[in-house]
Amino acid sequence: MKELRETHAYTMGDIAKKLDMFDRRSYSSYEYGRSNLPLDKAFKLANLYNVSLDYIYGLSNNKDNNNLINTNKLDTVLKTGITYNGKTLTNTDIIALKAFLQGLTSDK
Repeated sequence: MKELRETHAYTMGDIAKKLDMFDRRSYSSYEYGRSNLPLDKAFKLANLYNVSLDYIYGLSNNKDNNNLINTNKLDTVLKTGITYNGKTLTNTDIIALKAFLQGLTSDK
């Protein structure tokens, strides 16, 4: 995470603000591995740096972000009849899912 932050010329304070954190010390605990990075914050970092979640979590050296989906691509994918646990998502389900994802990724 430090390499990504420095490559993009962000300070710890900058990233803490983007993650809606109290201060840079809170963020530094993630960057130095003293605390586990929550998924919602990892998702925001992956979008910010345009890398995969696996890369953010150190599970892969591959920065490939092919799994990241923008809003237009999401609409296209959701129109193909997505199922979850064997059930096709309804229009209401899709609206709720999009609202949830928007909440995870919004820059409050």
